[in-house]
Amino acid sequence: MRREMGRSVLMIDESKSKGAFTDGSSVSTLRAMLLCAAGALIGLGIAGYGLFTASGTSTRRVPPEVLAMVNQRPILRSDFVAQSESETGKRFADTSRAEQLNVLDEMVREELLVQRALELDFAETDQTARNALAAAISEQAIAEVTTSLPSEQQLRDYFQQHPERWATEGVMSLRDFILPSSIGRNSGNLAAEARRAVDELRAASSIDQVVTTLGLKEGARQDQEYYFTIKFRLGDSLFNAIQGLSEGQISDPVPMKDGIHIVQMIKNTRPVPLSFESARSQVSSDYNEAARKRIMDSTMTFLRTRAKILIAPDYQSDYKP
Repeated sequence: MRREMGRSVLMIDESKSKGAFTDGSSVSTLRAMLLCAAGALIGLGIAGYGLFTASGTSTRRVPPEVLAMVNQRPILRSDFVAQSESETGKRFADTSRAEQLNVLDEMVREELLVQRALELDFAETDQTARNALAAAISEQAIAEVTTSLPSEQQLRDYFQQHPERWATEGVMSLRDFILPSSIGRNSGNLAAEARRAVDELRAASSIDQVVTTLGLKEGARQDQEYYFTIKFRLGDSLFNAIQGLSEGQISDPVPMKDGIHIVQMIKNTRPVPLSFESARSQVSSDYNEAARKRIMDSTMTFLRTRAKILIAPDYQSDYKP
């Protein structure tokens, strides 16, 4: 009897234990799910806050160094101050509120127009915009040369390396006679007539009489013209053939497309080299120009090495960058 009662008590205790365990297990699972859900919500909240307050995201806050945001593009206070002073000609502290607001509105309008131009891809399709961008990059590349001044020694060294660049401008006065080529006159006869005309002009006491007798045509007279003007009008080949003539000399015949030219040099004031002191301003300008060219050549070399450039077959062999 005692054994049966003990067994019953043991079974009752076991059933109570199982029930307690089952109840406890249900409560723990629910609690875990609630905690998990709460953690997920907190995590989503933190992620959302970080997303909407991170740099570059839409926000209604204006950073301290920024005066305005236009579609999340900043207008910096430093740019605003600089433009205000540039437009008004005053120190920023001396500008009125109305003037400041006017400049701010101009900057907002400009930003809106720039953003619209980018939307329309003007940087790619509009030639004016492309030119402006190319000029901006060029100016950025040579900014250091533009803002820095070469030393006196650098200028003197540059002058000594290229002394022929700085001289007085040469001046010429001349007459240009032409023996025109004509149908039925072969090149051998034309050359012989030109040679005879040169001999007679050199021996003549009256140039005009020989010109009339031989039927030479005269081009426009060049009177006290600078070398570069003469070179432009006569062409490189004829200018190079006559630039060494002294006053009163007659040139050898020079064949050209319109016939054979014979030049009488009336006056030839040749260029005279300048001293460094006389040419200093020009030396400085040429030095800076050479530095700008050197930097731009280096920049373009760098850009070409990064780019893949394909040229059409009909221009490929002739294209030499």
